[in-house]
Amino acid sequence: MFKKSRLRRLFRFWLAGILPIVITLSNGASLEFLTGSGALGFDGRGWWWEYPLRWVGILNPHDFTVVVKTLTLRPRQGNLRWYAPWRCVRLIPHGTVNAVGLTNPGIDWWIRTCYPRMRRMELRTIVSVFSETVEEAHQFAEKLRPLTLDAIEFNASCPNVEHCSTVSHNLAIGATLAGAGHPLILKVGYDQPYVELAQALEGVVEAVHAINAVPWRMVFPDKPSPLAKLGGGGVSGEPIRPMVREAVANLVRHTSLPVIAGGGIYSLSDLEALWDLGARAFAIGTLFLRAPWMPNRLVRAWRQRVAQRIRC
Repeated sequence: MFKKSRLRRLFRFWLAGILPIVITLSNGASLEFLTGSGALGFDGRGWWWEYPLRWVGILNPHDFTVVVKTLTLRPRQGNLRWYAPWRCVRLIPHGTVNAVGLTNPGIDWWIRTCYPRMRRMELRTIVSVFSETVEEAHQFAEKLRPLTLDAIEFNASCPNVEHCSTVSHNLAIGATLAGAGHPLILKVGYDQPYVELAQALEGVVEAVHAINAVPWRMVFPDKPSPLAKLGGGGVSGEPIRPMVREAVANLVRHTSLPVIAGGGIYSLSDLEALWDLGARAFAIGTLFLRAPWMPNRLVRAWRQRVAQRIRC
């Protein structure tokens, strides 16, 4: 049990804004560190080139709440080919650009193949879904209702496919997905009216995730994309760091939803900056691709820093 002096110290740190407070959802699930959608594949084991790191314990999915690669109701070919991922994913200085286009085998495959594996591995799981219509959202809700999940992520912002930015349409989809009975997280993009969208979904979603990859044209308006043939793609990593921080600050200022920050998180200073802006959970994505041995180190370093502050 905590002594009263320790409780007082914890409370004082909380008032000072020093002690991070995780996001707690209505089902009791806590969100502190998440993987970016698909950073560890569809089942939390990572992509095939990351398997050796997981086998030796350098990459440990249990340090995160795993957000699976975004799923659609039916299989979607997109642009990704497992034998040649470089055709739609490229490294750029300090970041990546991708035009995957929501390649995935569909929700039924995931429930049949990946969900049981994630349960056996005892992974904290968030299913990311992309729904184009309210009817699709209803079918998602029916399929996901019986499962044990930390949350559903409503991806309203994929930069590589057509998505509706109409607030009323996304509100209808969000309200339908919430019918699954799991906490709902809204993932927004910089190219959307993201504040207005988050405000409209207050009371429907329990957190907002800012931001998705940013369209190449918004990050590098005067520079051709290496994926120009695929529409330019979406940029992740350090190049979108200013946009992430802008979006987090705007959402904290103008909504009551807790904010999950994602994009360009490479270091403790990045975490500190986002925490100071008001983010209360963090999603790490590009770092898994550029340096897959680093995300777990970063999580441990952050937690050690927090523990030291509590002891002081």
